[in-house]
Amino acid sequence: MYISYPDVKTGNDFMRQRIILFIGLLVLLVNSCIVAGAQSNEIEWLDAQEYTLYWGDEINHSGYFITASDFSPAKPTDYENDYVMLTVTSIYHDSWGAILANNTEISNNSVFDDRLNITALEIVTGNDIPAPYTTLSVAISNSTGSLPVKITWMDATFEFEERMSKEVYIDERAHLSMKIKNLKAIPQESVSINKFIPPEFVFDPDSDVKWNLSFDPYETKTLEYSLKALRPGTYLFNGTLIKVEHEGRTYFKELNTSNITIHGPFISINKSISKNSVSLSEQVNISLDVSNEGDRAAHVSISDQLPIGATLISSNTGMDSVLHPGAKISLDYSVRMEKSGDIVIPAAQVKFMDSKEYEGIIYSQKQLMHVLDPDETVPDNLYGDLDHTKESSYEEEYAGNAAQSDETMLEKKQDHGKLQFLYDILDSISQFLKNTKDKIL
Repeated sequence: MYISYPDVKTGNDFMRQRIILFIGLLVLLVNSCIVAGAQSNEIEWLDAQEYTLYWGDEINHSGYFITASDFSPAKPTDYENDYVMLTVTSIYHDSWGAILANNTEISNNSVFDDRLNITALEIVTGNDIPAPYTTLSVAISNSTGSLPVKITWMDATFEFEERMSKEVYIDERAHLSMKIKNLKAIPQESVSINKFIPPEFVFDPDSDVKWNLSFDPYETKTLEYSLKALRPGTYLFNGTLIKVEHEGRTYFKELNTSNITIHGPFISINKSISKNSVSLSEQVNISLDVSNEGDRAAHVSISDQLPIGATLISSNTGMDSVLHPGAKISLDYSVRMEKSGDIVIPAAQVKFMDSKEYEGIIYSQKQLMHVLDPDETVPDNLYGDLDHTKESSYEEEYAGNAAQSDETMLEKKQDHGKLQFLYDILDSISQFLKNTKDKIL
């Protein structure tokens, strides 16, 4: 309980309020004295803890809220008859008051209901300090029959009930629900829910879960959603984390952890080849390994197809079998590669069905194999060798051809018959002018 005062008071109003508070605490004190008087002298107390409370401070000790409600009026200096007024409330809504002092008239110790023992070790007031304070020693009874259960603010404010499926089949939904009730007559505007989902689960597409909620006084809300498992197994779900922001404070609560077991087969396939690079007509061994990593048996049908240009030379490319949980089967066959180049090794296929008629199809990964023909030669063409280790053969060949073409054109002369001498004269003049130009330049 925190007692606040108006910002502006007259001296009489202030004293009147303190007198009223003092009378109220005296009434509570009479109650506590009656309770304390009935206590047993053989109570065993647990180890005490010390707290320093300034005026208006409150502490929670094992479910008891202790508030320094008021102090004796301040004097110019500290006074030996100073006292502190305490109010005590429990999680069971019991309340007491106590006045503790370090003098012969008022005791510095009070015991409540044989459960709570408070001793004032120090009480300090005075005009020379910012606020009066007291140092308290607080102990709880060791009696298990009367020791109250410590209840946090979250438990005193909310009631949580979480339910979830314990066992489901791989093709079924795991249903989860949470009921949250506001136990107080005041609204709660900021309540967030954080549920940690293992990566082997996905939210059902039909679910629509609101994780940020607000509550009216005494309102109850229920969240319902479902998950789908990606593979069988037993999974641990960490406790749901609840966060509430109220009056500038943030409160947390983590619910209990839980387990969900998912039943069903889980078939996997791995395809491997003996070599990734072979020569033409060379034998290649192919292996298919199929395993069941689930907890239910399933009938499997394995089928594979040959690569392009391959000829089957031993065994076969398919088989049927019943695969029990934890079991593994293998299918091996050999082929001869009759086509050169980069050959795609196709994916193998496994169809499965269990006794519950849960079924599916899975595929292995595709692979790439290079088949080399030792007799294959690279064709001679304009663009030269495609091997990039040979430097610029195309440019060199093109330059050589162009030079030869120019020389040929200069040497060639056409026959013009009787007019040939005229053409010869023109050629001579052209050659003379060309030579003259070259000398000038």
